[in-house]
Formats: sequence, C-alpha cells, structure tokens
Amino acid sequence: MRNISILLKVEVLEAIRNIKLIWLTLFFTILGVTQPLIDKYMDVILENVGGVEGIMIDPNASDPKANEVLLATFSGQFNQIGLIVLIISFMGMIANEKNSGVQGFIFTRPVSSLQYISSKLLGNWLISMVCMAIGSFISYFYTVYLFGSYAIVDFLGYLICYSVWIFFIVSLAVLFSTMIKSSLFIGVATILLSMVLLLLGNLNDTLSLFLPSGVLTLAEDLLLQTGNANFLLLIAPIVYLITNMYIAKLFIQRV
Repeated sequence: MRNISILLKVEVLEAIRNIKLIWLTLFFTILGVTQPLIDKYMDVILENVGGVEGIMIDPNASDPKANEVLLATFSGQFNQIGLIVLIISFMGMIANEKNSGVQGFIFTRPVSSLQYISSKLLGNWLISMVCMAIGSFISYFYTVYLFGSYAIVDFLGYLICYSVWIFFIVSLAVLFSTMIKSSLFIGVATILLSMVLLLLGNLNDTLSLFLPSGVLTLAEDLLLQTGNANFLLLIAPIVYLITNMYIAKLFIQRV
C-alpha cells in the first residue's frame, strides 16, 4: 500500500508540474458553461451569426429545466469532445515511461506490477475527476442561475455514477498501455472502443446491464428523476474494470 501511495503522489506531482491540472480544469470549465449559454441564448446567437431565416423557432417554447441542461452538458460536451481530450491527456501514462526506460527503473525497486498499474489507474482517475468535478460544479451553479433551482444532492448522485464510467475508461487506457507501445494508438483504441460502448449502451436497456456504459443510463435516471433507476447497472463497469486490471497485470509481467 505504501508503494501505491508513493507512486500515486508522483502521478499527482507530475500533473501539477506539467500544468495538466490547470489546463484540464479550464477545458472542462469552458465545456461546462458552453451548453447552458447555448440553451439560454440560442435565438440571440442565431440572430447575430446570420439570422434565423429558414429556421423554425417556437416563440412560446419554454426554457428547458436545469437537470435537462445538465444532462445535455454531460452527454453533448463532456462525453464527446471532453472524453476525447481526457483520453489524450493520459494515453501515454505507461507507454512514455516504458519507452524512456523509467518503467524498467521502477521495477528494479520493490514495486509489483499490480502496484504500478494500480497507481496509474488511481492517479489518472483522481486527476481526471478533480478537473471534471470543478468544471461540473461551475456548470451546475451557472445552470441553476440561468434555469432555476435543482438539488445539488441529486447532481452529486449523477456525478458519482459518472465517475464510475471514467474509472472504467482509465482502466481501459491502462490495459491498452500494457499491450501497445505507441501512445497514439493507445489513445485511438481507447477512444474508439469508448464511443462504440456509448452507442451500444443507447440501443437497448437490457444490453446496458452487460455494458460498462450502462452506468450512464443509471446516472441519467438519477439526474432526470425518472424513478426507474436500476443500481444493478453499477455491476458491469466494476466487473470490466477489475478484468481490465487483471489482464493488464498479466501483460505487463511479460515486458
């Protein structure tokens, strides 16, 4: 456990030294305020960028609810361009150390392969969630300001479920990092598989039970307060995460 904590501290310090914490937080903050602004001032934006000719806008349409805007922020911003940039930010976490010889030096110390990949998983998940959480809360308060109140406790429930999805994504990148030498290919493989899982998760509710992306369905139900939240959707991402780490441990031992 001591080795994991030391390696975890190194990951965090590296993120601070490379100003990764700063630029990633700023990025998610910008994403977080973009969707509420678009939803609130769409008609004004259209008028200023070329008019609304040919575009049907219902003048009697009511503003969306705060939770609907928050869902659009995550599904349309965080889970698309946000997820791609996030994966790019940590796609070289193992490959770069392997190619530079740092990994070999670490393994000359009393550090097991499981401790090493666990520190990578926990460190990059923690860094990712700190940056996303800051952007998320700024988005939450800005959305509430523009669209009305929404219980922060319910939003926290959504964010916790979303963090499980990010945990799985980081584990997927860890797995590919032990199998592929190129950071670019690791990033591409992680992004492509993530997008496929997102698409499959939207096809069928039963299928979602067996996919790690199914936890996003649970998160959505909690956010929209549909009353249909199925907490069994938490099982699949946790099982896949553990499986990813086990396979990664086997592959890294062969290096």
